[in-house]
Amino acid sequence: MRDPVGSCYYNSLYQDVKQYSKHGEYFFKELMAVFQQRAELELNYAKGIQKLAGRLLRASKRMSNNSTYSAWCHVSDEMYSTADTHRTLGNAFQQEAVLELRQVLDEHSKRKRPLDNHVEKTGKLLTANWNEQLKMKKKLVGITREHEALVNFVETNKHICTEKEKQKMLNRLTKSAQTQAKLDEEYFSRNMEGHQVRLKWENTLKNCYQIIQELEKQRLEILSTTLDRYRLHISGFGQSLMQGQRGVEHAMQRVDLQKDIQALVEETSATAQENKADFLMADYFEEDSKSLMGKERRRDAIKVKLQRLEESIAKTKKDCEGLLKLMKSNSDNPSSANQKNMKETRQLLEETTLKQDLLEATHYKVSLSLVALGECRAIHRFSHSISKWKDKDCEHSVIQLTRPVFMKRSSRTRLSSSMYNKGAPPPDQGPPHPEQGPP
Repeated sequence: MRDPVGSCYYNSLYQDVKQYSKHGEYFFKELMAVFQQRAELELNYAKGIQKLAGRLLRASKRMSNNSTYSAWCHVSDEMYSTADTHRTLGNAFQQEAVLELRQVLDEHSKRKRPLDNHVEKTGKLLTANWNEQLKMKKKLVGITREHEALVNFVETNKHICTEKEKQKMLNRLTKSAQTQAKLDEEYFSRNMEGHQVRLKWENTLKNCYQIIQELEKQRLEILSTTLDRYRLHISGFGQSLMQGQRGVEHAMQRVDLQKDIQALVEETSATAQENKADFLMADYFEEDSKSLMGKERRRDAIKVKLQRLEESIAKTKKDCEGLLKLMKSNSDNPSSANQKNMKETRQLLEETTLKQDLLEATHYKVSLSLVALGECRAIHRFSHSISKWKDKDCEHSVIQLTRPVFMKRSSRTRLSSSMYNKGAPPPDQGPPHPEQGPP
């Protein structure tokens, strides 16, 4: 059976950036431990400083090959030459570097702790909805098959039955039809809920992805600032530190924070031009040409399904038009409140456009059943997007729709001088066209 979670591109992006953050957190912890122990060693005239230098070097080698992390490799070289650094330098390390790094590390851990729970919770909802659709479909097919067998039995035996028996069979037939119609409506509603659950899960992944990426940007800022402070402290000491000091200064001069952050964004951002997402489509018993249903009854039943889909499509198109007008109104009157409404409206328009695509694709798929009944076949934009797969004794329809990937590579990232200031969010995208799908 297909896994609705494992094939998602957003999930892959989230796992990649989480792994990147895990390495960054490891380096942060190692760096904090290095500073703490170095402060103690400096207060005791740097006993064992060479061991820490090797530890910092090993920790730096695990990180990405950028100028910020590379500079810390040069710091480890400097540490070998600072065995005679006195108490003042040790106190400076302990009071500034260790305390600040621990504070930032605790803040990052607190912010990242609930992210996996949110992703796992929404992922379970998606899987549960997917499996529930399959179960309801199987149940609907079974009830419909029983109903059709009952219809055939009534048609075959009504001329040899008494009026009382006919009435009894008619009551059974009516009750069976009501049960089948109720389950059919529930199955349709659950299928429509599926895309909302999928979007909620993707939005959760996007939000968690962006939070972790912003924390990694902040981590690079802090590392760069700490490195600069480190340089300032060791520059005030005597000639015995001059050789190591020049090595650190040269490393600091080669640090390009803007370039490192841009590399971080490029390494963890989406590179695909388009993202294909699978959506489970509503399949009906009437579409099966091998069913027990008569030709005319099949035709009538399919037309009823198409009528319902056409009504839903018409309503969704009106919703799209209304949302586009609302977005235009907000763009003509820019304000902070309208900008927030613009974002919410754009997300709602994306959901509504996706719903329209799913409804139109379902309408096209169901209408193909009329081809075998003598209707003409029309060309549709989803003709090559629909595929089928079998699960035991059932056949399921899946459509692949192009979904937008909003985590675009930024052309330039601006930083504040404060190490706690986050990068600005990416500019808003333009509204999607309702006939072309989301941007």
